[in-house]
Amino acid sequence: MLAESNPLAGSAILSIHIFEPSNHRQTGSASQPSQILSITVSFALTAGLVEGPGLLLFQRLNWRSWGSMTHVAKPILWVSPLVDLVLFGFVAVLISLAARVARFDLARVLAVALSFLAIYDWLAVTSWLAPWSSFFLALGSTAVLSRKFGQRETTIPGCCRRAMPWLLAGWALAFITVEGGAWISERNAVAGLPHAAEKAPNVIVIVVDTLRADHVSSHGYARRTSPEIDRIAQQGVLFENAIAATSWSLPSHASLLTGRYPFEHGMQNVEPMPWRGWGRSSLRGYPTLGEVLEQHGYRTGAFSANRVYFTRNVGLGRGFIRFEDYFHSPADAFVRTLFGREFARIYLSRSDKSLVRRLLRRAGFSSLLDRDTEGWQNNGGARGVRKRASVVNDELLRWIDSGPGRDRPFLAFLNYMDAHDPYGIPADYPKPSWDHRSDTDNYDAGISYADHYIGLLMESLRQRGLSGNTLVVITSDHGESLGEHGLHYHASALYWELIHVPLVIWFPGHVPAGMRIATPVTNAAIPSTITDLLAMERFFPGPTLTGLWKQPESASRCPHPLAELVENNINPQKATVPVAADGPMQSLVTADWQLIVQQRFGEQLYDWKTDPGETNNLVATPEGRAEADKLRLELKARTRGSMP
Repeated sequence: MLAESNPLAGSAILSIHIFEPSNHRQTGSASQPSQILSITVSFALTAGLVEGPGLLLFQRLNWRSWGSMTHVAKPILWVSPLVDLVLFGFVAVLISLAARVARFDLARVLAVALSFLAIYDWLAVTSWLAPWSSFFLALGSTAVLSRKFGQRETTIPGCCRRAMPWLLAGWALAFITVEGGAWISERNAVAGLPHAAEKAPNVIVIVVDTLRADHVSSHGYARRTSPEIDRIAQQGVLFENAIAATSWSLPSHASLLTGRYPFEHGMQNVEPMPWRGWGRSSLRGYPTLGEVLEQHGYRTGAFSANRVYFTRNVGLGRGFIRFEDYFHSPADAFVRTLFGREFARIYLSRSDKSLVRRLLRRAGFSSLLDRDTEGWQNNGGARGVRKRASVVNDELLRWIDSGPGRDRPFLAFLNYMDAHDPYGIPADYPKPSWDHRSDTDNYDAGISYADHYIGLLMESLRQRGLSGNTLVVITSDHGESLGEHGLHYHASALYWELIHVPLVIWFPGHVPAGMRIATPVTNAAIPSTITDLLAMERFFPGPTLTGLWKQPESASRCPHPLAELVENNINPQKATVPVAADGPMQSLVTADWQLIVQQRFGEQLYDWKTDPGETNNLVATPEGRAEADKLRLELKARTRGSMP
């Protein structure tokens, strides 16, 4: 009873009971390798086959903590058992080596140790218990189990031997069902597409996550951060004042896919994932760019390095036959399992000078040390493993070369996260000349890295003979605060540095080369502009951007771009300016002004042309007051009074 009611007492009994000498027990030398193998495999697969569905289940139940978790998809059903097999196998080797020195029943000690790991796994997978609570509960439960093992110790190897084939079959079934099902689903979807127009061009949309326009050299930045984007812009059209629909990824990507503002598509924060999948329930049923192009015979794919807010899980998969987000590498697959998360929680947030990180680097596991913020929102440090632009490119090119429907035109939607916090580049990548390790320096280095891989992608298209018939759009989902207004990161305000993003359209022979357009535009117009360039019927609202180079006089009729934020705590920080944590806000940008309206703290008005840092709020001046009154009425009419 003591062991059953007190985990600490149970742990003492456990340590005494499993190692107590016994003449009738087998010693480590007497245990057969086949017994050790069957025990290890059976316990590992049992733990993993429960863990995988558990991670999927509790990801849905814990959706309100979406920004603070590491995410999974269906492949976790076979990845978790595989990772547990490697981990449990390592533990089995250590215990076997110990059994050569100390005399104890190897099979029984191994079963007890692996039972502890399995129970800890199942307790921690809920994310409802603190790690130490799971640890002590697992220890106490194992103490109770060890007494049962002592009564039936001779049956443990036999039970494991009989169970192992069934568990292996279960793992194989999970692998075949998930991977085979995805392969069949994609082939069937491509086979069911209508015929495409003859010589229909390919379309590539590149979103460089968190890229503010004033740090792109073609926008006048002093550092040469973006020579490849600059070169592409010289061959196409550059919009000098493109405005994102919001200042964080989820609603912005929704706008980039639907051509709708956040108050229209409604995806202003993470919503609970439907048990039967999103279907058409996401984005209020509005058509997406992918869906429209599929209706015209395009195969479609998304390749995302933002595994928090641009994934199928959050409802942005509609219109993409292929969606590459999670499990891009063994390191990424590892940190998505329970024990991988625990390893990341303990070690990946440490400094590069820590012993474990130095040993991992020497052992060649540098990809495991390339940090990402996934799973660590509001907690500091980093848990996830970064998915770099090089990987996104590789995924795209494999799909182009070997995916089903290679004879069809394609839409590829890419997200690069290399400019996103934590700033910087891979340790083995050459540092730029300006690298002095400040936040701004590292942010610029990330831009340079992403720009380099944009150039490599364009060269890969040329080598495949695709560049002559491909439309490329380069933009960002939002900007970044690097100390302006006392803010850092994004998602908390709508100042110029947070919503002013690059926008380049490259389509040789179809758009003018080297043209720069100063008119403020929303990058939510990308879907309508693409379909217009492809000579498709009208699917998306608002005028397209093509009129700004075909009929420059139409610039005065171009709608003023909007931006919005609902109340959120995505980036909680002490601030001396109104932020989204204090209430929702909206913005309207004209050729001269930016109006920002915050629910609780009123209005701000800036002359963004002469004051791009927006340090001088003019709303209290006579001219500013009159302009703010006019813009507020326009904002209310345009958004149908969507802000409370």
